[in-house]
Amino acid sequence: MVFAQRFAPRRAWSASRLESYRDCPFRFFVASVLKLEARAQPSEGLDAAQLGNLYHRILEEVYQAVVDPTDLAQLLDALPAVAGPILDKAPRQEQFRPTAWWAQTRIEIVENVRRSLVALDAVREDFVPWGYEARFGLGDQSPLIVYDGDDSFRVHGLIDRVDRAPGGRVRIIDYKTGGPTPFRNNNVVKGKKLQLPLYALAAQEALGLGTVSDGFYWHVRNAEASPFTLAKFVVKEESLFGPDGAMQIAVRHAWEAVRGARQGHFVPVTPDEKCPAYCPAAAFCWQYQAKAR
Repeated sequence: MVFAQRFAPRRAWSASRLESYRDCPFRFFVASVLKLEARAQPSEGLDAAQLGNLYHRILEEVYQAVVDPTDLAQLLDALPAVAGPILDKAPRQEQFRPTAWWAQTRIEIVENVRRSLVALDAVREDFVPWGYEARFGLGDQSPLIVYDGDDSFRVHGLIDRVDRAPGGRVRIIDYKTGGPTPFRNNNVVKGKKLQLPLYALAAQEALGLGTVSDGFYWHVRNAEASPFTLAKFVVKEESLFGPDGAMQIAVRHAWEAVRGARQGHFVPVTPDEKCPAYCPAAAFCWQYQAKAR
């Protein structure tokens, strides 16, 4: 009863929390219900989250700094002027102490963004960058509401980039700092990666942007799209194809997470890739298995 009320239909979920429950219900319980955090090891310089914030900020602003966001030459010309002030303010804004390597890190960040701009232009097709940080369920923006009869759950989030093409086709892109290996079709089928399909559904239903025909995660440091894309998604056994198929799979797995949380099912599960070091339950979970280094 307590958890049914805590995770009632009006409770808004993020895609990352739905994924967290799918990955390990006990880690979700410790982090999102008990609000415990892993003890951070002392470190210098940027952490992964801070680095991701910088990449997101630079990519967002460089596309808005030019007259024509489809003109690669304009984007490359604008990059130094956009990145410089962002990186100058980064230590104070992101709250980290620059190391002696910070000057080199700045160069690497700009170079990685430059490579991504070139690679994104190569896969642009007839899409035009149209929207950045499209929010749903945040502030006064309507959330994505997923129904099953009289029951429902809500999702909030922020779509990094929305592209449009002639005929009203929509493509969404989510920037990632990490590598592409986990972002495969199979992990969407298993319910490990729900964000992009749920964001596509939100683009259609919560934001009313039109029919989403494609979308992918973009791995900035690798300058490449994820192996999983909405357009190429397929589960032959269930006759599920493309964006609609990916959305159906994601909604199904999201419902499993929501109903599991409402019923108080928080049994620990060791993920296929072993447990992350940042798990707040690492010190006392009886199923914890550290990843090999």
